[in-house]
Amino acid sequence: MTSTILRTVFFATVLTILGSVTAQAQLRVIVLPFRNMDGKIDYNLWQYELSDSLRTVLHEMDPNEEHYHLVDPDSVEMAIAEFNLDPTNAQYESDIWRAVDLIKADKVVQGNFFLRGDRVLMNAYVYDVEYKMADQVNQAKDIYKTPDSYLSAVKKMAKLLYPGLAP
Repeated sequence: MTSTILRTVFFATVLTILGSVTAQAQLRVIVLPFRNMDGKIDYNLWQYELSDSLRTVLHEMDPNEEHYHLVDPDSVEMAIAEFNLDPTNAQYESDIWRAVDLIKADKVVQGNFFLRGDRVLMNAYVYDVEYKMADQVNQAKDIYKTPDSYLSAVKKMAKLLYPGLAP
């Protein structure tokens, strides 16, 4: 009886250790709000709609977090607020890395959109935090949709970005 209990405790301990090592080996990924390159305030809500939708689809692609862990959007927002970062400010591109460092992420998904007449141009990239550079292969570039259907681009973006997040 005692040996059975000891074996159970031993295996539970081993599984706990392996589980924590696996959790630490996962990539921590931040999905930042998209940048409104058009500058029209009327479309600022799209920044969050696009990033939240992309985060949801990326989560659906790896629901058990085998390849990456998506950092909670509230944590991202708190880090952005802590440094009082404004996406409309020209220094946002360089200042956002302070918030990323605070969260201790490994990869960052960042995108932008621009209204061109009756079309919306969207781009999304996976950045390596160590080098602060976008993945040159796994990008979602030059995706055009209408203002009524811009969220339908999210699944295509996720499919193009996913290989940059999962081995």
